Amino acid sequence: MIEASIIIGTFNSKDLLKKTLDSLFDQTYPPDKYEIVLADSMSDDGTEEMVNSLKPPCQLTYFRQENKGKVNARNNAIKKAQGEIIILTDADIPAERNLIEEHVKAHEKYPSTAFAGQTIRLRREDLTDTELPTKFKPFQKIAWSYFLTGNLSLHRHIIMDAGLFDESFKEYGWEDIELGYRLHKMGVPLRFLPQALNHHLHPVSKKDFLTIMYKMGKSAAIFYRKHPNLQIKLYLGLNPLALGVYTLIKKHKWLYNYIERRSVNSGFFRHLLEQYNYLKGFTEVLHDRTSA
Repeated sequence: MIEASIIIGTFNSKDLLKKTLDSLFDQTYPPDKYEIVLADSMSDDGTEEMVNSLKPPCQLTYFRQENKGKVNARNNAIKKAQGEIIILTDADIPAERNLIEEHVKAHEKYPSTAFAGQTIRLRREDLTDTELPTKFKPFQKIAWSYFLTGNLSLHRHIIMDAGLFDESFKEYGWEDIELGYRLHKMGVPLRFLPQALNHHLHPVSKKDFLTIMYKMGKSAAIFYRKHPNLQIKLYLGLNPLALGVYTLIKKHKWLYNYIERRSVNSGFFRHLLEQYNYLKGFTEVLHDRTSA
């Protein structure tokens, strides 16, 4: 009987996906009690051939679908899941051998709870950090803002009752935390599970990170439209000082160019540039009525 379903969406991540699947095939949890549901948004890098060549010890449900984004793929995979415990991760995050076992045991200890495992992020080839603060204690209740779906589990009926992920999020970011906020409003607690560990193998260049910040800003506007209250506004970084600095930089091209030049060797100016790109994406979507 399938008890746990690992949900993965993928697009053109064949090599990293292979590492992640191999790690999920080699688990301490009995292979007849878990499945992997893999939604492929029409990868054209050989993913399909790679997956079809595998000999998984557990049940593997692989399907290809029109590329409608990460959120749509993840929702469709959840709908196909057979297990009562849903474990959410991504194609580029190989797991430690006990990840599934730890998530399942946690749900036996604390029913009707969501659990956030710990993820080690590869920032650069020589630099890693943790997704969640190491100061948290095992099973400690943590804020809804840590609802990060690279390593997270909850009961299937809970996420279905919440309405799954909101598919209006088309760009990078916030779709997971927005769901975490809705679950928080429903009274579902989130607890820290550091013994469930995986490794995010996705270093991002400085140039790419600016693009990511711009896309995150666009997603932040969708978040705020859905929940237009002061708590969410401040959480998203939409305070008067930040918006005032953004407006000032936008009005003066020379100032933007100065910040851009200084950002090469200055963390402070780098932060200014990142926040400018974030708020640029936010204001563009918020003021575009056609995207509502």
